[in-house]
Amino acid sequence: MNIIDRVILEWSYKTKKGYPDINSQEDMDLFESMFGFSLKESDTSAAFEMEKVIVDAANGKEEHSKLIPNSVEVGKKIVSSLNLNGPGKFPANTYQASEKWNTYFPDGAKGSTLTPKTDIVVGDKKISVKTGAAQLMSGGRSEAMATFYTAAKKVPRDEFIDELGKKLEGLLPTTDLTKLGIKGNKGELEKAGQFAKVEVLKKADEAHKAFKVELRNLFNNNDAFAKEFTYEAMTGETKFGGSEGTADYFLVTDYDGNAKGHTVNSSSDEYVAKISKQVKPDVKFKSSQKTKVSAKTADNPKGKTGFYSFWSTVGLGIDMAVNEAIENIDSKEFLTENKFDIVKWFKSTVKKAFDKIKEVFSKIKSNLVNSWKNTFDYLDIEVETGNMNPVINW
Repeated sequence: MNIIDRVILEWSYKTKKGYPDINSQEDMDLFESMFGFSLKESDTSAAFEMEKVIVDAANGKEEHSKLIPNSVEVGKKIVSSLNLNGPGKFPANTYQASEKWNTYFPDGAKGSTLTPKTDIVVGDKKISVKTGAAQLMSGGRSEAMATFYTAAKKVPRDEFIDELGKKLEGLLPTTDLTKLGIKGNKGELEKAGQFAKVEVLKKADEAHKAFKVELRNLFNNNDAFAKEFTYEAMTGETKFGGSEGTADYFLVTDYDGNAKGHTVNSSSDEYVAKISKQVKPDVKFKSSQKTKVSAKTADNPKGKTGFYSFWSTVGLGIDMAVNEAIENIDSKEFLTENKFDIVKWFKSTVKKAFDKIKEVFSKIKSNLVNSWKNTFDYLDIEVETGNMNPVINW
């Protein structure tokens, strides 16, 4: 059995979801330990390459990408088919949040929450590029509250919305377990039978399950709220106050350049309605391992301490797959922002799914074979289990 088959079987048989969640720090830590490289870095490079190909095409440049075959032709095809006119550029890394948005953050919004919804700018279009797996939002309590109340203020209020808002405010803020002397991520704590004994996590987990059900019920029973919530999550209109950080055009493409474009200026737009009917809000933990300079060694170059900070997150549209007016997309070889988003492939047969997974892992084979020690070390690592995430057809 070759190394790719070993990796496939390890993830498929030792986990319920079959492949790592790029939005889970626990999964990312385990993956890096197993294979010796960061999956997020690999994913980001693929997505960024497509964005760069489009920007180059808009500027008339013919620079070839190592990750995208026929990248020059692909870029020209996208720009031409969607009539993207004007110079292309990348937005700034961060944009200031609006005064309205900052009211939900004790010290004002900062860090990754200020990342723009706009991926690239071409002419007067502020474009969000969707090439495969993506997410509309995945934010902590303050970010979720800001999105929730932005939507709630635009629709007729009722008791259910008000009650749910109060429960949202009660979700877990960033909590450092170092202070409790407790080591391990969620999977490790569960495996050791310790998770239920950590009162703050146990209560938060129970709150997550209840809140997720109620939030999904709200989406199912209140179309107006669902549209407003989805619109803000997609565009960041209130968050960035209509600045360059606010996306107003959604470009959906595969890596052959088969693309569709949607201008989105209002929550009443047909495209927002389409997406809002497909998303399934989720509530779960995120965590980040604490590091210390003094803990750095040859075997622990990042100084990982084993202690984690946990916080609640509300996600919308996790692991979304592109499938819009692109016929026979299953038969095409295409990269995605999440190389493990293969839910569609499981719709036919297990064999077909395994064949597709093999294709995906082939794309990162060079990374695996260049890290033999970590590649073989993975055989002794237990992988955290979880459930499959919903798939959205853009």
